[in-house]
Amino acid sequence: MPRLPTPHPLTRHAGQAPLQHAERLVGVVAGAALAVSIALVLTGCSTEVAKPSVDMPAEFAASTASEMEPEAAWWEAFNDPVLTDLVRRAMHENRDVKIAAERVRAARAGETISRSGLFPSVGLSAFGSDRSTGYDTAKKKGFPDTETVGAGLDVSWELDLSGRLRAGAAAAEAEALAAEHGVRGVRLLVMSDVASNYFTLVGALRQVETLRAIAAAQDETLRLVTARHRVGLATSFDIERAQTDAASARAQIPPLETLAAVARHRIAVLIGDQAFNAASIQPSRGDVLVPEARAGQPAELLQRRPDVLALMAQLDAANARRKQAAAEWFPRLFLGASFGRQSLALNGLDLGAARFTNVAGLLTMPIFNAGRTRAINEVAESGQREALLRAEDGIVRALEDVENALVTVAQERHRAKSLQAATESAEAALSRAQSLYDRGQIDLLPLLDAQRARLAVRLSANDSTTRLLLDSVQLYKSLGGGWQVFEQPANPTAATGADRPPLS
Repeated sequence: MPRLPTPHPLTRHAGQAPLQHAERLVGVVAGAALAVSIALVLTGCSTEVAKPSVDMPAEFAASTASEMEPEAAWWEAFNDPVLTDLVRRAMHENRDVKIAAERVRAARAGETISRSGLFPSVGLSAFGSDRSTGYDTAKKKGFPDTETVGAGLDVSWELDLSGRLRAGAAAAEAEALAAEHGVRGVRLLVMSDVASNYFTLVGALRQVETLRAIAAAQDETLRLVTARHRVGLATSFDIERAQTDAASARAQIPPLETLAAVARHRIAVLIGDQAFNAASIQPSRGDVLVPEARAGQPAELLQRRPDVLALMAQLDAANARRKQAAAEWFPRLFLGASFGRQSLALNGLDLGAARFTNVAGLLTMPIFNAGRTRAINEVAESGQREALLRAEDGIVRALEDVENALVTVAQERHRAKSLQAATESAEAALSRAQSLYDRGQIDLLPLLDAQRARLAVRLSANDSTTRLLLDSVQLYKSLGGGWQVFEQPANPTAATGADRPPLS
């Protein structure tokens, strides 16, 4: 705040004169402020407020129309208690979530700082001095010794004539809301990462189990071929082929065990633990069901996606900054006052104490500053346009994410059904080939081919199931839900941002 002038006529000791001068000053300032305020209100209404102009479709192209919104606690739809526990632990212990929460705390403090400029500032002051110059009383030469002690109350206030301070406070509020949506985005990212790594772990363990069972069956085939070779019913070439298939199946196990270990380590860190303790993470033994996710309406997506909500809040902040910059063209009015008491002693003689009053007003307006004000407005206008483009791009990308996820899930479901049918056929073919080989009606080659076919189809079926689970998580992530479950109940309407007050 600029230093307020201290006009001599307004500084008086006790009496009515200070109050009369203060009243006259306040009257003059109030009149000027009223005239300026009317002009600024009429001018400020013309400040452009940017809003996204993206046309929202009535429904998603890759999904049938549905009035039902997606599940909030979508991880519970998989009916896996271990996954549910891991997600909840991550929401309370994850360090990224805690870091984002600290950003919100700082943003809210910044909002308080910005809003404090709307109110008067009150402070206390005290002063004292003791000046000794060696005054000769007999010769009456030199300067007198003086002792001064005083204390006072200081009040300063910038009247927000142009709305500059209100716009700054609104911008800070919108930026704090964007930080809150940032926390929600981190929560969504963490819970989807937990679910993705959990299903990666489940899928890797399922593949390892399948490979071990197939390797055991192929070891049994190798044993039978070796026994037949002893009695001259099989050749050395048959033994080598059986050994090759058994070893190839076992060779696929170590990479999958590595994948499972890495997924466990990632989950441990996501839930706030260490990779050293990852062995305690054991998935459920039952089959995980893939739920039918409800996509809801595209318009509702904008109230669930934290990244879109954050972009909209940033656009609100940019609109407010634009108004704040426009106010730089207009006058600024400052008022200040000091009230207190001061005592004076001259050459040891106490002259008593007296009250003092100082009231001042300052009205400033830019005339020439080498293009600074215009540059401030250009920066704000550019920031507003950028925020608008970011918001529109975020909306379009959010719709794209959902459409892609819906198509991916639908197609993977078709693939999973086909592979399930192929698995049943491969099992039946292998059983038939084994029976024919045991009776000596076919040689080893058809049996090994049937085993290879069963191995490939079962691994592909397991992989399809894992991919379907991961694609379902990606769909829920693109729909943006889940973070609402962990919102503080004290602030229920802040989750959607729908009840935000309009910027003034």
